[in-house]
Amino acid sequence: MTVEYIIVLAVIAVLSVVQSLFGMGVLVFGTPTLLLMGYDFITTLSYLLPASFAISLLQVQAAGENRVPISKYLYLLCLPGIGIGLWFADAPVLASWTNTLIGGVLLFSALIRLWKPARLLLLTLLEKYLPIYHLMIGLTHGLTNLGGGLLAILASGLNSDKDLIRNTIAHYYLAFSIIQMITLVAVLGYLDILIAHSPTGIVSAAVYLLIGNRLFFRTSNPTYNMSLTLFMAIYGIVILLEN
Repeated sequence: MTVEYIIVLAVIAVLSVVQSLFGMGVLVFGTPTLLLMGYDFITTLSYLLPASFAISLLQVQAAGENRVPISKYLYLLCLPGIGIGLWFADAPVLASWTNTLIGGVLLFSALIRLWKPARLLLLTLLEKYLPIYHLMIGLTHGLTNLGGGLLAILASGLNSDKDLIRNTIAHYYLAFSIIQMITLVAVLGYLDILIAHSPTGIVSAAVYLLIGNRLFFRTSNPTYNMSLTLFMAIYGIVILLEN
């Protein structure tokens, strides 16, 4: 095991704590981190998807009968949108735009969460344009791995309790990781690299069970929301500055 691989595992372990708290984190924060470390987008996905899948699966299973209702548009529009976005993300012509898209999405999401009038306006529009919003989440996530920023707005608009918010996000992220891995393998032909990096799923599951989930139950709702917004803003600014 190389030093470089150990560093990647360490990054994923830290971000697994974040995903344990928010239902998201490995993909939304791991993507800009690994890109800044010099990995290309597909390699970044191969490291992060098994980790995200493992935590989301554990969170959805833990919810049991308390699972929240999930919109049908997740399956009808969002998931196909992810497949389309991921296919375009692998095209060389879009490679140079990946970092800019990531930074912009993160910063945009943070600003909306901080400014209440904008958040309320967006939630009003969501009720009217829920199908279109799901498609936007899917395309954004496929292109940048950061549809979680838009998803957090949707989940916090539908629920006020942190348990319900995390459960909603976890359900979406479980579906996200499945469709992304299927696209990587069946459409783009990256089975070998995905298998080679699958141990990240073991690391993330261990962190969730031993540390992350325990911290979640000790975190208040205000701390939960402010921490998520702060992470988004910082990463968005860093990525944009790097470009």
